[in-house]
Amino acid sequence: MPSNLGGNGLTNHTEDIWQGKVTRKGKVITWRHEPLFAQDPLQAWQGVLKARGLSETDSFFAPALSDLPEPFLMQDMKRAATRLLQAIQEKEKIHVFGDFDCDGVSGTCILVEALRAVGTDVSYSIPHRADDGHGIGVDVVQDAFAQGAKLGLSVDTGTTCFEACRRASELGFDLIITDHHLPSERLPNAFALLNPARADCGFANRVLCGTGVAFFLLMAVWKLLADEGQKPAYDLRQLLDRVAMATVADVMKLQGVNRILVQHGLKQLKTSPSVGMSALLNIAKVNRQKISVDTIGFYLAPRINAAGRMQHGEDAMKLLCCQDEIQAQLLAQVLDGYNQDRRKVEATTYKEAEAKLKLSVSPNVLAVYDKTWHAGVVGLAAGRLARQYGKPAAVGFVDGENIIRVSLRGVKGFHIGNLLNDCAAYLQGFGGHAGAGGGSIKDGAWSDFVVAFDTAIQKQQEGKNHQQTLDIDGVLSLAALHIGLARRLTRFEPTGQGNASCLWLLHDVSIVDLKKLKGGVIRLQLSDGVRFMPAVAFRGTQLFEGIEAGVCVSLIGKLQQDDYRGGEHIQFVVEDILNQ
Repeated sequence: MPSNLGGNGLTNHTEDIWQGKVTRKGKVITWRHEPLFAQDPLQAWQGVLKARGLSETDSFFAPALSDLPEPFLMQDMKRAATRLLQAIQEKEKIHVFGDFDCDGVSGTCILVEALRAVGTDVSYSIPHRADDGHGIGVDVVQDAFAQGAKLGLSVDTGTTCFEACRRASELGFDLIITDHHLPSERLPNAFALLNPARADCGFANRVLCGTGVAFFLLMAVWKLLADEGQKPAYDLRQLLDRVAMATVADVMKLQGVNRILVQHGLKQLKTSPSVGMSALLNIAKVNRQKISVDTIGFYLAPRINAAGRMQHGEDAMKLLCCQDEIQAQLLAQVLDGYNQDRRKVEATTYKEAEAKLKLSVSPNVLAVYDKTWHAGVVGLAAGRLARQYGKPAAVGFVDGENIIRVSLRGVKGFHIGNLLNDCAAYLQGFGGHAGAGGGSIKDGAWSDFVVAFDTAIQKQQEGKNHQQTLDIDGVLSLAALHIGLARRLTRFEPTGQGNASCLWLLHDVSIVDLKKLKGGVIRLQLSDGVRFMPAVAFRGTQLFEGIEAGVCVSLIGKLQQDDYRGGEHIQFVVEDILNQ
């Protein structure tokens, strides 16, 4: 039985015992904040509050829509909202330029739905991932203008679409950009540029996704209409389910404004989701009382993204805008089918990529392509390679013009945008940010690109430790694992990027029972010699390989209420094991 845990919990420990230790998944233990050792639930709760700079009554725990910032504080908002108000009042035709991912489609949907609700004639376009790529094409601008549109609105794109903005200006077609991607040194010649990432803006601490920016534009216009005594009957709060989905899908920080939007968007999903979102929840078999950030990340957003990856983002747009329940269910089935196809194709591509790397002349460089690979999954395969091997990966396909187009994904400590800049001599076009990017390889330059990619990675590695880390909030005794603590920890929801859920270490506890169930689930009974605690590890077969009942282990995971058993029950959800 453990010698250092008992009725009084933890004793004689310093932070150095765990700092730098390596887990079974190869991650290095680090403290998320200052070291915290808790022997009881109250000590754990008060410790994590202090570590995160919060108090019981902090407004953080009661995010209110009334706390959203004034939309006119965003650079160019007054000009953009005034022009959109004019278009609404004068019945001008408006065209929305979207994007094919979840953020782009969701933002396009909320603009189209809200503007149609106030009687505006609105059309939209979603680019095809493989044929069109990201951005606003000049031809699409000309087509919208030719079809009578006098005002254009972009979503999640446009900041670097200089040619499209130039052509719109020449035509006298007012183009308002709503975007969140990092601008270059020069800004596009648009009628207005709504982008918190602008050097002269910084609205909402630059955490908004493209859909979030579009939502604030609608807020501004609704305020102007109300000021003129024309307050719309349409309530913008109806859009928050899609705003929340886009924010989570784009892995935005769940802080400040985003915390408010996502909190209320999750409520919308639970109580009165849109027809399309309701169909999506049904096809994913989601328990609506348990909707969370993970619901979006694992069940909703992948199905929306699957449309743009496997066929066309138009199909996702049709679902999100659908007002007919029967039609919405049919569209949701289509997206579910795309997602099943995506999973199969992604898995095959990943296996083939690993096999190709082993046969490569540079197997240590995670750069590979194949003419048979699907454009919609190469980025996902690159992400899996990066996570598996702990360094950036580049996976490419060959397009219809016989050009290798490559997607890059990274891990913590690397900057993909800078890697691409270092490989620019072998690229005919590229773009990216810290975590992801992509580009087209110049004809015959693949081998040179691989060498440059490897050199760029080594350059970023110099003098740095790029081993993946696992941040823990504290070390708990079993006495601290209590239903009261589990309930209090739910107050941090919604958790995610920028607002992590608490991760705890249970040091040197005994496994008194271990059962291996279907689907790789491991059920455990833990003890400190005095108390017993149920635990579970999902997809835990490999993690618990070689571990049997009767041994002592140090487990890292989360304390959760056990909804399956209900009532006052809790369980410890194991995510990793500390190497002994």
